[in-house]
Amino acid sequence: MNKLLELRNKLKLKKPTFIRHDAHKKARVGSKWRRPKGRQNKMRLHMKGYSRGRSSGFGSPVAVRGLSRNGFVENIVASMKDFEGLDPKKDGIVFSRTLGLKKKTVLAEEAVKKGFTLLNANDKKIQEKADAIIKAKKANRSVIEKRKESKAKLAKKTSEKASKEKEANNKEDVSEEQKKEQEKKEHDKLLVQKGDSQ
Repeated sequence: MNKLLELRNKLKLKKPTFIRHDAHKKARVGSKWRRPKGRQNKMRLHMKGYSRGRSSGFGSPVAVRGLSRNGFVENIVASMKDFEGLDPKKDGIVFSRTLGLKKKTVLAEEAVKKGFTLLNANDKKIQEKADAIIKAKKANRSVIEKRKESKAKLAKKTSEKASKEKEANNKEDVSEEQKKEQEKKEHDKLLVQKGDSQ
């Protein structure tokens, strides 16, 4: 198996990149391989100066075809159920790209316990990343709590100020009303005195 993997790596070094005919000229065509089908297509006719087409001679050995670099079969894992029926000696684990960090850490721990090899992740790096994110979240929470406390204090102060101002305004209103009533009474007295004198 190891010899075949080495052979595959050597073959891959020699293998050209197969691109679609005229992909380098026209952006709309795209570089993904398509077999040339035109009657006068120079690439189909294997003419000199044109890029190579795909053929069976460029393939890797059948025994290691589709395996990872380590020689494991790649299995996508997104939950604990996906571990069922997998052999740690033959199967490697690839985490689904839609997984969150929280779930990924749990699955990584489980994979290491069972003896699987992680093909697209490192369990230590995942743990470090998770710890860093948790620390950052805690720091952020403390900052948010401090802001909330300061806002609450400000709101309390403003409400106290507003209540004091209301009380002061009420007193002023009462005193103004009393003043008006006294002025009215004095005015009435003067009118009564004038009426008596006439």
